[in-house]
Amino acid sequence: MRYLLPSCLFALFTLLVSCGGSDEAPAPPVAEAVPVTASFPEAVFTDPAKVVRGVSSTEIMDRLIALVDASPRNSAIYISIFQFEYPALVAALKRADARGVALHIMLDLSREESMAYNPATIDDLKTNLSENAELVVVESDAGSIAINHNKFALFSELATTAGGARNVVFQTSHNFTLAGTRKAQDAVIIPHQGLYQAYLSYWQDMKKGAQQGMKDYNYQEFHDPAAGVSAFFLPKRRNGGAYGEDAIIELLDQISQPATATVRIGMSDWVSSRMNIVLKLEELLQQGAHLELVVKSSISEDILSGLRALEAKGAFLKVLNMTESSRQKVNIHSKFILIEGVWDGSQTKLLQTGSHNFTQNALRYNNETILLLKDHPLYSQYTSFFEELKSLPGL
Repeated sequence: MRYLLPSCLFALFTLLVSCGGSDEAPAPPVAEAVPVTASFPEAVFTDPAKVVRGVSSTEIMDRLIALVDASPRNSAIYISIFQFEYPALVAALKRADARGVALHIMLDLSREESMAYNPATIDDLKTNLSENAELVVVESDAGSIAINHNKFALFSELATTAGGARNVVFQTSHNFTLAGTRKAQDAVIIPHQGLYQAYLSYWQDMKKGAQQGMKDYNYQEFHDPAAGVSAFFLPKRRNGGAYGEDAIIELLDQISQPATATVRIGMSDWVSSRMNIVLKLEELLQQGAHLELVVKSSISEDILSGLRALEAKGAFLKVLNMTESSRQKVNIHSKFILIEGVWDGSQTKLLQTGSHNFTQNALRYNNETILLLKDHPLYSQYTSFFEELKSLPGL
């Protein structure tokens, strides 16, 4: 297979080839694509009722595997993922490769978190995929702890029971790991040619900077106003340094009538360097906005204190336990914002999701994607998911 690996890994991932005799058993028949039953666009979530019990909720990963299995011969799949250790998905990718799907798989090896998961998967893919497949390993130079934190897959074509779909974007908060199935997660599946091409261009940009060059990455955005679809491809850098304002502040600044607005946030990581978001939420609350937040207790202490202060002033706050060993731990890994109100000049229901945590690293250094859907049919499914998260036990 074609691969781009850091030079230090060549010895680690040496391909061993043995030649068999003429009496080798014939290769098993290649499985054709399995049409998927789908009504796109779709939202998929892990089940909070399972998450709260600490058991696996595989809905998102099952759906991703079904999409891989529905990819027909001569189609293409592009993946960009932070952590990948999920044997069932690896097996699905091998099946796709065997039937002639062009695989382009990008994984991170920039930091210890991905190094704990990805080497075995890289070795497996490098050893067992065909020469038609492409494997890209990212060691980002955008910062000392920069990573490829993306979690998306692109499908050029899918076989469906309704006939087929093209240019399908799968965007999730979910790393491709079993541990990820025990966390609150979300995913969206959207067919959209312009969005697909924008993601594909971003994938190619990340490939070019996989070993050197992400520090000079040129921040890009995609907008289709008619469809209410936007995407923001981070890190937010241009000309070798930080570019523009905080993406989340820019989003919240477009709420022009706070007194009639509702802002809901479900967030995994939130650190001190993004205290400005807490201050912006306080400003909106003082102007009459209704705020609801679901976070976890392992976020930075000063952020949690700031959110408790908002709670005392009328905001709803659910803090899921990740720090007290005597109580059941409940982990949220989603990263989404829901806004209802006058936004960008018109009454709007806005959904923001993707891989972006509230950290400075996520804003200025990591490979990350923010997906924005305006007045989209998936909005109501996210509000229902958020209500389920609100009902979970907290501190």
